[in-house]
Amino acid sequence: MIETLAFRTQARTVDHLGREQIADCPTAISELWKNAYDAYARAVSLHIFDDPEPIAAIFDDGHGMSFDEFVNRWLVVGTESKYEAKDNIDDRDGLPKRSKQGQKGIGRLSSANLGPLLLIVSKRVDHDFIAALIDWRIFENPFLVLSDIELPVMTFTQQQELFDLLPEMFDRLTDNIWGNENDPKRSERLKIAWEAYDRIVLDADSDATKPSELIAGTIINARFDNSHFEPWPVWTDKRVHGTALVVSDINYDLRAQLPSIEPDGDVARIQESFFATLSAFTDPYVDSASNEVNAFDPDFTYEVRIWANGVSQSVIEDDSGQFNRFLTEQMEHVLSGNIDADGVFRGQVKAFGEWQQIGTDYVIYPPKDYKPPKGPTTYLGPVGLHIATYERDRVNSTHTDDQHARNNELAEKYSGFLVFRNGLRVLPYGRIDNDFFEVESRRSISAGREFWNARRMFGRVAISREANPNLRDKAGREGFIDNRSAKALRTLVINILRRVAYEYFGSSSDLRKDILPGIQEKNRTEKAEIERKEIAKKNRKKFSSRLKKNLPLLAEFQKNISVEVSGLQIENEGDLQSVLDVLNEANKNLSDFRLTAAPANLGSSEEDYRTFRLLYSEAQELIRRLNEAYTEALERIRPAKPEAIAERQMQSFASRLQAKLRVWRKSIADIQQSEQRRVDSLFNERNKAFHGLAVPLVEQVRLGRLDLNDALEKMSEIHSVLDMENEDTFQSYLDALELMSENVNIELVASQGIADNIALRDDLNNLNQIAQLGITVEILGHELNTNARLIREGLRQVKTQAENPGTELIETGFEALSQQLEFLSPLKVSGTRTRRKMTGFEIGEYLRGFFDTAFRSRGISLDVTADFERFEIVEQPSRLLPVFVNLVNNSVYWLVNSRTENPKILISCQDQKVTVSDNGPGIDTLDQESLFKMFFTRKVSGGRGIGLYLCRVNLLAGGHSIQYVKNKNEQLLDGANFVIDFNRGNHG
Repeated sequence: MIETLAFRTQARTVDHLGREQIADCPTAISELWKNAYDAYARAVSLHIFDDPEPIAAIFDDGHGMSFDEFVNRWLVVGTESKYEAKDNIDDRDGLPKRSKQGQKGIGRLSSANLGPLLLIVSKRVDHDFIAALIDWRIFENPFLVLSDIELPVMTFTQQQELFDLLPEMFDRLTDNIWGNENDPKRSERLKIAWEAYDRIVLDADSDATKPSELIAGTIINARFDNSHFEPWPVWTDKRVHGTALVVSDINYDLRAQLPSIEPDGDVARIQESFFATLSAFTDPYVDSASNEVNAFDPDFTYEVRIWANGVSQSVIEDDSGQFNRFLTEQMEHVLSGNIDADGVFRGQVKAFGEWQQIGTDYVIYPPKDYKPPKGPTTYLGPVGLHIATYERDRVNSTHTDDQHARNNELAEKYSGFLVFRNGLRVLPYGRIDNDFFEVESRRSISAGREFWNARRMFGRVAISREANPNLRDKAGREGFIDNRSAKALRTLVINILRRVAYEYFGSSSDLRKDILPGIQEKNRTEKAEIERKEIAKKNRKKFSSRLKKNLPLLAEFQKNISVEVSGLQIENEGDLQSVLDVLNEANKNLSDFRLTAAPANLGSSEEDYRTFRLLYSEAQELIRRLNEAYTEALERIRPAKPEAIAERQMQSFASRLQAKLRVWRKSIADIQQSEQRRVDSLFNERNKAFHGLAVPLVEQVRLGRLDLNDALEKMSEIHSVLDMENEDTFQSYLDALELMSENVNIELVASQGIADNIALRDDLNNLNQIAQLGITVEILGHELNTNARLIREGLRQVKTQAENPGTELIETGFEALSQQLEFLSPLKVSGTRTRRKMTGFEIGEYLRGFFDTAFRSRGISLDVTADFERFEIVEQPSRLLPVFVNLVNNSVYWLVNSRTENPKILISCQDQKVTVSDNGPGIDTLDQESLFKMFFTRKVSGGRGIGLYLCRVNLLAGGHSIQYVKNKNEQLLDGANFVIDFNRGNHG
């Protein structure tokens, strides 16, 4: 006899298909977010409420469900999207058609991973709200038949109705444990099933709680209130459709995100995995300017928020503003392009900050033994690819310190080589425990040659349902089904990663070998420059502080010593001792006020330092006069016991030296003790650093959470980084101590080196500007000479036609410009450099013509003595004339700006030398030593500080010399006086 029998479905089937199929809680959330995407939601969010009994809720604004749809679709396990009716265009909410991401029909069951007790509420346009209550633990009972489980489902129109009816829904849900009087047979089956399940659990653990009591207790004690729904825009009438999944007794992975969680060894790891899984749910590498296939912007936002005491905080959100393709394209190594159906990659590559093969595609062919699958169920369509990374060690990187530090921060949060389908994340690719493309396994063999590091990689493979239908997910969302299409994708991507590493990035790359030494040298130079600037900044601040402190004290001291000198009287031995005491105290104070190692650029303190030097010079002069008076009086009075004075003076000097030595000794001892403590602490910290980072790796290997190769590679990286940091820290410290032990003044060397470096850089910049100015003058002079005839002819023709107003003014202005050009022509650098005889008379006439306008408008007289007019010398005009032009030009500037009455400039001969003098303000004593240095100037405007420098250089080139007359008795006029000693000059 033949019978036909049907499968009987136990309730546990739902548990197998749901909670046990999904790898973990973050993956379950990802699946539920994809369901929201399939429902044409624009936004989805996870909210975790830090209540006494925490609640989690997923809200979306998709098309929602009516009562019939919930019963006939949501409660039907295994509905397959490709067999469903076409999308209703009204459900799209104005969005373009979307490819379904959930194709197993069981994604909704993954909500069991969030927590056992689920309240689902949904709203479709023009329909009432529907609500259902489910406890997924009921389905864990292996003795229950699926048809015996009944879920409470209701409809309502006003939000408050839900909370009014919830108690009844809880009662109806507990009927699945206790049964009810309306169906005695079902109640008996439930009783037998739960008694059997409770017995199995208690037999395994006598201290355990009966599952029936545990589930009933959770249902009875559950609390859902209005605050848990307020973040849902449908609940607050901001949207008219969507779905809410609200969960009680939530998973530990969700609790670990709350601020109230008791920290333990797993919390940080759970939070990291949670963020890594959900933070890049949509493709951050989409860019409208790129030409990669399958690069979709899904028009879908997501976030995770934590609620505590009514205040929310975002822990995960759509970070396109914080991390996007633009940031990765700024990195020094980038690979972007497409893999076609034949497995050939075409795209662009950037290496060490420079795009390679500009204008042509960078092509990578598949391995020689690769045969592209072509069957309808095996083929692999086009795939988009974008990857970026950077050098691990700063010394090898083309990035700045700030850029490298930013990249490290980005790597901590966003690194990973991901896969996106239609713009949505495919798990588990990109997680640290997944190595589908064998990045880390190859790196463990040769980190240098293979180059890529998952912890510093940013990028993705872009696929789509349409182009890559054979890349299908496993039931548990643990990656692709291992079919020919998935194998082909892995083979092609691995080949591309290896080829580009060998040709551009890795240790075997010729480009790396050629370019890296230059990068390293540049980085070392830049690092040294940064350190020099830091030292210069520190020295400038230190010097300015001392200047600010000492300047008022020095001014008071100078005033007091001036009073002492003006009222000085030495009549006897008592006066001698008093004056000697004053001298000793004055010298001590002046020594204390002394400032050393002045920075090259003092900025706003420049004028204060000038005042300080002037006061210091005056104080030195007063002390010198006081000392001269004391010496003269000592000779005149001749004390009876000179040895007693010498003894007291010796004691005074010794006590001063000893006092300073005591201060220095104490300061040095304090610093040494403090430094010893700091160094000891630093050594202790560095000794523990490696173990602190490496021991957790060993523990993860022991627990099976980390592969041995990965652990060893991580240890190697940690060792390399710490070793370099230790060498940078301690070797330089040791080198400095060795120099100090050899009595090398490190501060003097550093300060002087920095000052010289800054001065040389400033000089170089100024020289470049001057060179450009000189070239400009040469070009303008040439062009003016070329066009002068045309202008003259044009003016002549205009005048012959008629007397036009303004023609005469134009002609006068042009002739003045032409005359100035003629005066400048001897100063030009280019052209012939002929030596000829020149006279003082010729020089005087040249200067009168050159400065005619300035002399007449400012009332300045130029006097040239007869002795100078008779002076003769054989020299190049282009060498000699600029000297006199610069000297006279300086005189004109200071005579005008000082508003000198009856301004006068005198050129004369005295003692077989030529003197140029004026009756202006003269030159400050403190500035006289810097007069002929390049770029030294006291002009407020219009001065570059090169005139007097060029005077000296030009004269030296002909064997001549120039000096400033410092002695007042030798100055012919009260202002500035320069004397020129001409080699082989004829003074008649």
